[in-house]
Amino acid sequence: MPPFEAAESSIVAATPAIVAKHRSAGILTWNLIHQIEDEVIREVAQTGKHPSNLLRMLRASPMLGYPKDDTPADFTGSDVLPLTFGAIQDAWNRVN
Repeated sequence: MPPFEAAESSIVAATPAIVAKHRSAGILTWNLIHQIEDEVIREVAQTGKHPSNLLRMLRASPMLGYPKDDTPADFTGSDVLPLTFGAIQDAWNRVN
């Protein structure tokens, strides 16, 4: 499997368990989605299987301007959905 796809697969696989730890929050806020993203990337990085620069590329870019507050995360109208945020949102919606 090519490195990008392997890293993507690792992120998607790690996300549901981390999301489950945060379900008691009730609402997926911008602050929480950033926190979960940090935890997912940290867990995947700890495996040592993927270059850190590749994992950084799969994170939400600060240039996209996603908020970091306690309002509900909403991607309506977004032209770009970072891989990590998409995986988090999918896992959150599956459990909900």
